[in-house]
Amino acid sequence: MNGHKNPLHYFAGVCAVLAAAGCGGGPHADNRDTGSPFPAAVVGASVSSIESNPFFKGMYQSLEETAKQQPNLTLMLDSARNNQALQNTQLDGMLDKQAKALVVNLAEVAQGPVFLQTMCKRKIPVVYIDHHPGKRPLASCPQAYMVEGDSVQAGILQGRQVLKGWKANPKWDKNGDGVIQYAMLEGTPGHEGAMARTKWSVGTMEHYPKLGVPVQKLFQETAMFNFQKAEEVVGEWVKSPAFAGVEVLLANNDSMALGAINVLKENNISLPVFGIDGSEPALRAMQAGHLTATVFNDYREQARTALRMGANLAAGKDASAGIGHNMEYRVVKIPYQEIDADNIAQFLPQ
Repeated sequence: MNGHKNPLHYFAGVCAVLAAAGCGGGPHADNRDTGSPFPAAVVGASVSSIESNPFFKGMYQSLEETAKQQPNLTLMLDSARNNQALQNTQLDGMLDKQAKALVVNLAEVAQGPVFLQTMCKRKIPVVYIDHHPGKRPLASCPQAYMVEGDSVQAGILQGRQVLKGWKANPKWDKNGDGVIQYAMLEGTPGHEGAMARTKWSVGTMEHYPKLGVPVQKLFQETAMFNFQKAEEVVGEWVKSPAFAGVEVLLANNDSMALGAINVLKENNISLPVFGIDGSEPALRAMQAGHLTATVFNDYREQARTALRMGANLAAGKDASAGIGHNMEYRVVKIPYQEIDADNIAQFLPQ
């Protein structure tokens, strides 16, 4: 139903993805000395926005906390408030203050290739975090690196969570046809991570070995990874008579899932809703029974890894020293983790 002609080929290597994110061929480095102190360095970092997205707020705080634990490191840190021009100005100011490398969570993903090309021409080492500037631009610049969650793994885990819930809750199949009628909230258009999450979540529901179930897409629209935008989108969906046929609602991140839940509650609609990120508001929603499940996108480890790489580059060292993860083609993928009722306590803030 979704164009995956060969399920066996589609899932070749999936077990490896689930077991060890970042596996695969190609040149790679793996230095496990994660306990060693960061080298003496000055690094600048900018996060896209901490005002509207709990995931990026957590990333910002993790960068800050990691830097405090490293006496050799000087970190200049700011939030770009989803404004690429502001982010450019922030980073230029950090470079003027002698930052020798940058850690950048792009404010506007669409501007990634242009931003990367500009920094590459200036020979400034940049570690991109979570927001990918594009595979081809990244590959073309020897000073560019990437740290991100494994979006393929995230989609697989989300799809598998749906299948587990579907099997345990026969009442989810409202029309009894054995098909998962679903609605999907996607992130930013053109965002490689969003596209991978959608593709692999849907593909997993349909083709996962022994558990797969036929699927039918009833609604799908981008909501920019944003709570308010998700409210707007789902607010329009529920006006359609066809929405009564939706059995599962999926979102590429927790903020959109929570926006959807708000609208569902306002309209007295009960649906299983699945997110991705494992943000604190999402975990609280799980505890309250509003969010069915989510997948932890480890912003803490992404932040630590990206900052260590930035410090290494600023000090003239190998980017992979002490990061504790494989790096392939200058890309580090941090594994996701499933969150369910059995392990949610370990993800809640202490």
